Amino acid sequence: MGEPSEFGRRLKAFRLRKGFSQETLANMAGVTRIAIVQVENGRRQYLNLPSALKVADALGISLDELVRGDRLNELVAASV
Repeated sequence: MGEPSEFGRRLKAFRLRKGFSQETLANMAGVTRIAIVQVENGRRQYLNLPSALKVADALGISLDELVRGDRLNELVAASV
């Protein structure tokens, strides 16, 4: 098993912040629990785009937040 990607770490952090189990998130997003587990544990780097969109929706965040995190906000703050 590899190290989780930044995407995997963000996915897990957002999921835990919402208080969702992997199974709950998977059911809400209509993706497999295995996909969530594999991304969070580093066996997969990303979800495919349709799945990532569903997961972001289930978490109540934008796809950009899930994929890029706060980097965009950090760049804007640094340029001010």
